[in-house]
Amino acid sequence: MSGTETVPQVFHRLAGDYDEFLPFFTEFGREFLRVLRPGAGARFLDLGCGRGALTGFALDAGCRVTAVDAAPGMVDRVAARYPGVDARVMDAHALDLPDGSFEHVAASFVFSLLDAPDVAAAEVARVLVPGGVFALTTPAEPLDEDGPTDLAGELFGELAEHLGEGPQMGAPLDAEALLVAGGFTDVRGEHIEVRIPVPDPETFWRWLSSHGSAAYLERLPAVRRAEFHDRLVADLATKDEIILYRAATVWSGRTPVQQ
Repeated sequence: MSGTETVPQVFHRLAGDYDEFLPFFTEFGREFLRVLRPGAGARFLDLGCGRGALTGFALDAGCRVTAVDAAPGMVDRVAARYPGVDARVMDAHALDLPDGSFEHVAASFVFSLLDAPDVAAAEVARVLVPGGVFALTTPAEPLDEDGPTDLAGELFGELAEHLGEGPQMGAPLDAEALLVAGGFTDVRGEHIEVRIPVPDPETFWRWLSSHGSAAYLERLPAVRRAEFHDRLVADLATKDEIILYRAATVWSGRTPVQQ
């Protein structure tokens, strides 16, 4: 990874492995659409679509889907898998889409990666119809304090002091404040969780190295990256079963209805 590599370039490079080792984004996409429940025939924008974790479930719900991402490799895979979808490379800060084009805009784990989330939120508001719904997910803490655990989060924090140069993969995002400041109404959050069986410790490591976390791992010196791997794998090897247990909040709001 180059210190000058951009976030879209990282995801373009990772597109071949993204969501391949464990269906993390797919399972969160399922839960996201369960909360959002778009109606059949609704015009649906999958913003920062990745490999189409939301797109597939939106199509299953009967939506007319447009999928956009800043990483060409992701868009290529969505277009190949879902040939009926309008899939395009696009910057979330400057959507090349007409005003009032969609009833739903959904962004799964996207807005914390953006340089200017407020600018992108304004673009979302522009392309939504009055009363249209914008929904986005942000990471959250699991509710079950006795649920399955792993060392990944602890190691991210502990080894951060050793990071070299490279793109920042995510910043804290107050999604509720973002929606309110963007003029969205009826703002609410709903907790979702996934529990994904993992066949072995190395699969967990490959998964961790196949999405945005890869940028963090690649910024570590080789000896620290090996330490991360070895400690994580050793911890997972002690467990009777390995479960990837993660949570998120689906934040949503509506554009004002004109009087």
